Amino acid sequence: MNSMVQSGKQVNSYTARDMMDAHEVAQSRMLWVAALISTVKQNQKDDKEWLNKELLEITQYLTETFADEHDEFRQKYESEWK
Repeated sequence: MNSMVQSGKQVNSYTARDMMDAHEVAQSRMLWVAALISTVKQNQKDDKEWLNKELLEITQYLTETFADEHDEFRQKYESEWK
């Protein structure tokens, strides 16, 4: 990431690589959640629903953590933009 100062305010210049990295992280996180959901569905088919409670708790924790982290970055970028 490059940055410069313009009119007393720091202006950041993000490269395509920076954006690729951000989307790669998001994709990886979504794949984790998708795998957990697929496992829950398979457990229902295999009559192993007793395993699903813990998997759903893990899924909820991960999605909340991911959402919080993305919101922190959003707020950071919003403050740079204003």
